[in-house]
Amino acid sequence: MAVHPLFPVAVLVGALLPVQFALNSALTSFTHSPTTTASVSYGVGLLALVLGLALVHRGRIPLHRLQGAPSWSFLGGVVGSAYVIGSVVLTRLLGTGLAVSLVIAAQVVAGLALDHFGAFGTMRRLMNRTRTLALVLVLAALGLQVL
Repeated sequence: MAVHPLFPVAVLVGALLPVQFALNSALTSFTHSPTTTASVSYGVGLLALVLGLALVHRGRIPLHRLQGAPSWSFLGGVVGSAYVIGSVVLTRLLGTGLAVSLVIAAQVVAGLALDHFGAFGTMRRLMNRTRTLALVLVLAALGLQVL
């Protein structure tokens, strides 16, 4: 099987997760509040995104494209906020390695379920033996981390 050319990008993006956990945990040492940390994190992220949009679209951000989008599709920021707050709390209580391991295992379970049902308009990819084996291996790896 040939390696998809986006796999290295996925690895780099995935490597950002523990970095984000650690950075937000460090910031919480100063804010003393996971909610404040998440707010600051999202505020800085918003500034970076607005700057990126302005550069990419030369100051003309195409907000008209949002017309007709289902209302539930705007909840990503709410879910992301809960994720950041949860990651801060988990990292501070469990450590980065275990927190990331638990989150990754949960992401695999949720991702496979979303794929299986084609939830939120994603392409449907049914569970099969290979995907089930991958799930078992991820859960086994988590079990080893917890020991």
